[in-house]
Amino acid sequence: MDEMTAVRELRADAPAPSRARLAEGRDRLLREARRGARGRRMRADWRLATVGAAAAITAAALIGTQVVGDDGRTQPGSQPGYTLELGSAKHLLNEAADVIAARRPATPRDGQWVYLKSVETNTTDDEQPGPHTSEDWIKYADPSMEDGKAGDDHSPREQYAFLKSLPDDPQRVRAEARAFFNATDPQETRTQHEYRALSALISRAYVIDPEGLAKVYRAMATIPGVRAAQVQDVEGRNAIALYLKGGGMDGGRNETLLDPTTYLASGYRFLEGEDQVIISGARLAMGLVDKKGERP
Repeated sequence: MDEMTAVRELRADAPAPSRARLAEGRDRLLREARRGARGRRMRADWRLATVGAAAAITAAALIGTQVVGDDGRTQPGSQPGYTLELGSAKHLLNEAADVIAARRPATPRDGQWVYLKSVETNTTDDEQPGPHTSEDWIKYADPSMEDGKAGDDHSPREQYAFLKSLPDDPQRVRAEARAFFNATDPQETRTQHEYRALSALISRAYVIDPEGLAKVYRAMATIPGVRAAQVQDVEGRNAIALYLKGGGMDGGRNETLLDPTTYLASGYRFLEGEDQVIISGARLAMGLVDKKGERP
């Protein structure tokens, strides 16, 4: 079986895409974990953040215990049930870029809000390991989160403008992404920094500029060691996991999940080692609304 056949089979039973299926990166979580914060709850931040040319596709061991309903789907809150390693993500990311570039551009305007609804399980949270669902509203245009005033917490407007400004050259995109998301960990390598920055751009694509986001995927495809796997998210949905091989702390793995139909971000997972899911989250709904408290 070649890698693209594997992807098509993965996508065969995927639900119809909708504007509600995006996800976030895990930047702040990973930095906290690297600083040794494993002993307390690792908190999610929904503004952050994250098929190959493999010669063979290898199935990995089952992850944890899954609870399956009558419809065959893993029940929300149970641990994701499998990981099927797919090898290098280069070809997948380039295909994803072509699909995303063909999307209709967004038409955001100042005064709007980004509505997010998410679900997460977190085994490091003794009080509420999950699943728990949350809703959030983020200002599209927020001057307090622009021009470096909030560090890496760029507003949706600022990130949208950044995507529209990107050049065609993947190497220049990687350099500009590094500058957009500061280096904060002295132990982080340049490759890890670039992967983290590009993953954050993918995960925070609340308002999409198709051409700009496609350039991010093409730049990601040039980073050595970016891998892909077929997994299930916390909602029991099929997903493609992106991760940087050897890029996690203490052998852990920080994954950005993609919807296998739209190739847009749809969730995230943080693994201890390569087989124990510690945190898993999924985007349930997303959309631009005209005021806080409104739902799309």
